Amino acid sequence: MFSVLIALALVSPEASAGQPLEPQVRLHAGGSWLNGPSPFGVTGGIDARLTRLLAIDLGGFYTPVEIAEGDWVTHPEADESFHMRHGLYFAPGIRIPHPQPRTWAWDVILRVAPAVVWYADTSSESYSIDGLPYAVTPAASGFAGGDLMFRFGTFGLRASGRAFLYEALHTSGFDTYVKIEPQVALEALVQF
Repeated sequence: MFSVLIALALVSPEASAGQPLEPQVRLHAGGSWLNGPSPFGVTGGIDARLTRLLAIDLGGFYTPVEIAEGDWVTHPEADESFHMRHGLYFAPGIRIPHPQPRTWAWDVILRVAPAVVWYADTSSESYSIDGLPYAVTPAASGFAGGDLMFRFGTFGLRASGRAFLYEALHTSGFDTYVKIEPQVALEALVQF
């Protein structure tokens, strides 16, 4: 994916045409929602424009609220016992070119990227070594999604939606499940 993005930047006439680009680095932070029994968390990162078509985002999300004991799954063979909790990502993206209004700006960026997620195994037979009542395990992941940004001067809003794909492993029976979990976020952004 990254090679395709670089090739697009080099051969695109829009990448070299027009006026010089002003630097665009955006810090973003806000709230996120994950599918599951403890859905709300925080998210943040830094996004930088490379060319008129390419942007790169480095960020993560964290779910601080523990999963309540009443939401644990009692049979370990069910894939409903896995819940994505935290993640880090490095996400190149393709900006959809469009004309900008004079008083405000907006952008749509599509992304496919690698990530690392931490998921909880809330089955009754999972075990934890870090003091939580359930195991939280890291896993290699990937995601596809997009960002919609609105900016008025230096400040703005960013809405994003992603679908994460990862393989979850029960700590007790060593059964694996492929999971696809959605995440949406609404963040404030500052551009400098």
